[in-house]
Amino acid sequence: MAPLSSSLGVAKFASNAIRHRLTMFHQLTEVYRPSITKRKEELIEMIKEKAEMARQSELAKKMKVFKGFYTLEMSPPSINEGKRIAHDIKLFKEFMKTGAVTHLTVKQAWLLFLVGLEVYLWFFIGETIAKGRIVGYVVP
Repeated sequence: MAPLSSSLGVAKFASNAIRHRLTMFHQLTEVYRPSITKRKEELIEMIKEKAEMARQSELAKKMKVFKGFYTLEMSPPSINEGKRIAHDIKLFKEFMKTGAVTHLTVKQAWLLFLVGLEVYLWFFIGETIAKGRIVGYVVP
């Protein structure tokens, strides 16, 4: 019986020691908790101040303007723009059919040529960027 009572005594001692350490840990956390929450509040306040300063910076203002241009230029065409494009194509067909193209001045013809060249070059540059090289696609 002696070994059983001694092992119970060791277990009781260990459980008392663990309980004592846990209560001491809880007491320490209660003592230091206000300073932890105070530090946390200071950090949150500092982050809010930095965010407000960043929001008012010149870069933030420029990014806001850039975002406006980006959303305007990169958005898909609206229904009204699609109707306007269809109307412009219809006018171009009539322009070619009626022979009004022969009555263009050199300045107007040159301007139309430059606009067409610009559209073609933007398409070419887009294709070049998409395929990643000037000549040919990468074929695996």
